[in-house]
Amino acid sequence: MKFYYKIIFTVQMHRKIHGNELKELAMEKTATDRRTERTKAKILEALLELSKEKSINEISIRELTERAKIHRNTFYIHYTDVYGILDDLENHMCTVAAEATEQFTPQQLRENASDVLEIIFSYLKERREYCMLMLENRTRISVGQKVLESVFEKYLTAFEDSCDRQAFAFQVQFRYCTSGVIGIVLYWIERGCMESPKEMAELTGKLMTKGLEGAILEVTV
Repeated sequence: MKFYYKIIFTVQMHRKIHGNELKELAMEKTATDRRTERTKAKILEALLELSKEKSINEISIRELTERAKIHRNTFYIHYTDVYGILDDLENHMCTVAAEATEQFTPQQLRENASDVLEIIFSYLKERREYCMLMLENRTRISVGQKVLESVFEKYLTAFEDSCDRQAFAFQVQFRYCTSGVIGIVLYWIERGCMESPKEMAELTGKLMTKGLEGAILEVTV
């Protein structure tokens, strides 16, 4: 019996030690993630400051790391060049749009697209300077399409059984609608985000819904 209890005690201790190790690893990962976020935030802020002094293709890694007060090796852990920072920023914008869209069902988006658009417009207003930095150094239509892609894709799944999305007529109207929404967003950002995110979301939502449903009617089967 003593041997049996000794085995049980050993197993329990092993589980406890293993559990503590997992907790420590999780805490270390969290701490590392926070350090990474802080470092990337410093780099992005430094790039934003320098972009007001010169064009982005004139900014050297040395200038960037000195302004961010980090070592060059630290920079290269996260990026290979200055444009990698813009890639990161663009990916973050796309993630925000995707996460906002995931909060709604396709039917909810169909009935009121302005709800998800308000979240996106709020994000764009809050990070206006960073958005301008990216848009000034990227193909604007390309960036806008990536950010809006998840919204459109989720919205259109509500019509999957009623239209041919590969039809030429649909693609023409879909691209026309997409470009229009992107144009509105860019115009709003460039003039300083004077209108509220809610106001912009309601206006854009109506235009987007009308445009997409018009495209769908063209190819309804």
